[in-house]
Amino acid sequence: MAWRDLFKSAGPPAPEWAAYLEHFKSPLPRTSSLEDINFVVLDLETTGLNTRKDHMLSLGAVQVKNFEIQIERRMEYFVLQRDYSPNQSIGIHGIMPEQTATGIGEVELMQKLLSFLGSAVIVGHHIGFDVAILNKAIKRIYGKNLKNKVIDTVDLVKRWDRLGSTAPHRDLSLDAVCQRWKLPLHERHTAAGDTLLTAMLFLKLLGNLQKRGVNTLGALLRN
Repeated sequence: MAWRDLFKSAGPPAPEWAAYLEHFKSPLPRTSSLEDINFVVLDLETTGLNTRKDHMLSLGAVQVKNFEIQIERRMEYFVLQRDYSPNQSIGIHGIMPEQTATGIGEVELMQKLLSFLGSAVIVGHHIGFDVAILNKAIKRIYGKNLKNKVIDTVDLVKRWDRLGSTAPHRDLSLDAVCQRWKLPLHERHTAAGDTLLTAMLFLKLLGNLQKRGVNTLGALLRN
């Protein structure tokens, strides 16, 4: 344990962290039906793909519940990075220094994210990277990691391939998977655009898996 973690754990938790933890006092039963679960589809744009040294540039998230994308329940922010200088990643996400220079601070962003998430199940494409970046920030601020259950749409694609009679997806990038599932590609490599596209992919996968008997949270989390 780092010295800073000792100091963080010495006093009472921050109010927003305490409020976040309240959501987990009654864990979601694994028997919960898919229609009743609050999912939050999430995407980050970052300075690179190294979880140890790279940072958030923007964050997008949208709620999915009862097999619908809840457009009114969404968030999108540029993240304050005063020292950000464009590198090769700008060719992908197109985020300029002036956008991050006026972005939201990391602490305020994490406060908003915790409130938005509650106990929702986090969903994303290659979501392990995004969660690792978020946990790095959460750890700096609160000395803890996120407690939400996490579902990767890549794993759901692989699962559908195993259940179905079609050949497995060879290219598991979001572009390739969405093209194969006949989903429109637009506003790619923006946090909001990728979040919406992933939410549509998730719903399509969810509907197909439900037809194969995947009807509960426990069944969905099962590999």
